[in-house]
Amino acid sequence: MEDMRAALAAKGYDLVGAADGSDSEDDIMSAVSGRIPSLEPNVAREKGKAAFEKGKYDKAIKYWQGGLKSILSALCSGPEAMSNTSLSELDLTLNLNIAMAYMKKGDFEAADRSVDKALARRDALPTHQITKALYRKASAQRSMRKLDETLETLKDLLEVDPTNAAALKMHQEVDREWKKQTKVQTQGFKSMFTKMQAEDKKEGERMRRDRNEARRKSGVQWAAEDVDSEGFERGEAPGCDGRDWGMALSRSVLWSIEQLAVEGGVFLPPDLTHASAWFLGSSSTCEMRWLQPAALMSRLPGLSTLELVLIGFEGEKDPENKIIPDARANTLPKAVLKHPISDSRRCYVRTVKGYLQDALKGDLMCVDDALKAATEASEASAAAKTEASSEAAAVSSREAPAASSDAPAPGGESEPAAASASQESPAEEVPSGIVDSFGAPVPDPAPPSVCFIVTPQLHRYFSDFYPAITWLIKNNVPTILMGGSEPDLSWKQDEILLKALGANIVVSKRESPYPMCLPDDSRVKKCNHIIGFVGGKALEKDRFYHTKIDLLSQDYTIY
Repeated sequence: MEDMRAALAAKGYDLVGAADGSDSEDDIMSAVSGRIPSLEPNVAREKGKAAFEKGKYDKAIKYWQGGLKSILSALCSGPEAMSNTSLSELDLTLNLNIAMAYMKKGDFEAADRSVDKALARRDALPTHQITKALYRKASAQRSMRKLDETLETLKDLLEVDPTNAAALKMHQEVDREWKKQTKVQTQGFKSMFTKMQAEDKKEGERMRRDRNEARRKSGVQWAAEDVDSEGFERGEAPGCDGRDWGMALSRSVLWSIEQLAVEGGVFLPPDLTHASAWFLGSSSTCEMRWLQPAALMSRLPGLSTLELVLIGFEGEKDPENKIIPDARANTLPKAVLKHPISDSRRCYVRTVKGYLQDALKGDLMCVDDALKAATEASEASAAAKTEASSEAAAVSSREAPAASSDAPAPGGESEPAAASASQESPAEEVPSGIVDSFGAPVPDPAPPSVCFIVTPQLHRYFSDFYPAITWLIKNNVPTILMGGSEPDLSWKQDEILLKALGANIVVSKRESPYPMCLPDDSRVKKCNHIIGFVGGKALEKDRFYHTKIDLLSQDYTIY
């Protein structure tokens, strides 16, 4: 046990012990896994106080969170616990202590959230506790320079306790700061307004030109019956009614490709004639069955071949987060489906059962191998260019044998040419073992030109999608996450969750003009919004669990 303690201490772990002050094997393993041990609230309060006074704010927070964990367990015992004033006051005290520790760390957002937790059962608290909590909230907001919100909180406090001297004093100070800030801003705006109007107009025109050019280069050509995406962006054109789910989903895919170009500067190669779109999270009972190849191809006129790879069919989670197997997964087509668009254009649909990481070891192994080979070839080419450049510099520094000689000097032009020729890739062989639904040969699956994660609840599949998102980041695959309906946690959280996984966000969350709406209730929407990312620095596997715990501690909902 002592050896384990020493090893953990050497790695920087600050163990939070049990209620009796000891550090059992379970407590140590809790520290390693990131779990917070449950502590008797009064013990947690004292231990946290001792750690706080020593400046160990993270350790104090963990002690106090352990006390809150115990209180939560007590509250689950029955309705009578909810009216227990003692528990309510302990809950408030621990949350306010946590808020103070976060303020000491300079994390005022977390402090604000902790105070809100303290006020969750405001009706069960005495007046002096409510004013204490509101004062701490106002202090956190003031530190973040949210002066108008600070004034609102102080107004609330003074309605509870009109004679509170500290609150009256802070209200005077903040009101003075806010008026001064407003005055400075107003004066600044007046002096800058005329100049900015002209500059903004010029800049706006330039941005519109750039964005329209990006739309043109995206490869998407909208039909007359589609939504004017530029007008929708300006709020001048309505979105579609979303009743035709097939067209809504297909248009969302196309709009996402356009957004990657407009917002992220990510374009498909201009000479691209074969594209591959992967869809992760597919299910035989979900929206993917509504994809319309002909609609996609008609709006991507530059493509002669489009490959749609649907990956998933593992089932969906019920409200209790248990996987319900996909009942129709065994009926998936064994062959690749071909949709003839014209004599020279076609769309293939390939279904792959399993998670992406499994598919890359099976049906999609050739894609992973091809990407690895391309990376190695690129690195070898870069190294060869560096070596050739160095050799050319060395040659130029040597004296030529005779200025009038027509023969190239040793190591001259003929050598780089030979080196270049030796780096040419061999002709790619197309395997003939795979046939489509018509019995005709089709090529192996291609690396994805773009990938779509089609789940409205990333927080519920956070751990499941981690390997796939890591692979997409490392291979710089332009990826779109399609979100769900409003109200929806994915709208509030998904961008933060993707950043936590290391993704480089290039298209911030935005509503789609093509949601899939219920016919009898247009407020219920699927594929309501998107977020796009390309590359980044993927979160290492040994940091995943700690990152997950950190997100949970900040009140993000993930599984």
